Amino acid sequence: MEKQGISVYLDLEGSKTLPSTTGWAKEEIVRRSDLVLVLGGDGTLLAAARVVADHQLEKPKSSLPPPILGINLGNLGFLTEVQTSEVFDVLTKVLNGHYLTEKRLMLMTRIIRHGHSISESHVLNDVVINQGSKARLVEFDIYMDSLFVTSLKGDGVIFSTPTGSTAYNLSAGGPIVYPEMDGIIMTPICPHTLTHRPLLLPDQTRLEILIKKGDSVIVTFDGQVDHPLIAGDLIEITRSPAMTTLIVSPDRNYFEILRDKLKWGDRSHN
Repeated sequence: MEKQGISVYLDLEGSKTLPSTTGWAKEEIVRRSDLVLVLGGDGTLLAAARVVADHQLEKPKSSLPPPILGINLGNLGFLTEVQTSEVFDVLTKVLNGHYLTEKRLMLMTRIIRHGHSISESHVLNDVVINQGSKARLVEFDIYMDSLFVTSLKGDGVIFSTPTGSTAYNLSAGGPIVYPEMDGIIMTPICPHTLTHRPLLLPDQTRLEILIKKGDSVIVTFDGQVDHPLIAGDLIEITRSPAMTTLIVSPDRNYFEILRDKLKWGDRSHN
């Protein structure tokens, strides 16, 4: 990158591997960059997406957020689709303008306690409300735009974006949703009924989850940031004004990734 006259900013952790370089805070890297490279697994990319989302809300609406290119150093690599063997080839194509981008919906989540917001976060994958260390049922009411949707008892519930539909949502029996679609997937986790099933909801809506009962209940953002909840807490979920822009390979499509990573449609084991 430097040989091509491109300024490179490494985060504080990454700079430790190259003693002669300066480390930068992630927020400052996003402010200075036209392209964000994420080297790691999907979790690393999710964390970077939240930093970029925070930056979007600080900038004028006319400014475009830097796109993210994920390079897979982890295991599954569903979001970080570039493999280490093709890094230099892909980077060359990207720098020459030969790439495609996809805009991915994000959610904004707020925890409201006694009428005050005590925490908020963007998420690219999912918001999960579940029981913590104790194996007891969580009980809560769900509303959409102030309309009562349902009361639910069980291990919890997942509110997923289409991007996150192949993560925890899929393991819990939720549907795979094409990542560029708009919508919010609600998937109960081990509901204490036979009738609760996953539900696809409009993205331009406000969801409210009222915690009624449960010990050690927690809400987790993108599987990385969690907060303890108490009875009476209200979790508000809306579409975030921020979007995640991912650079994707023009030589690989979503269905190839499904077949390769998840063995979707594979009949070889039948």
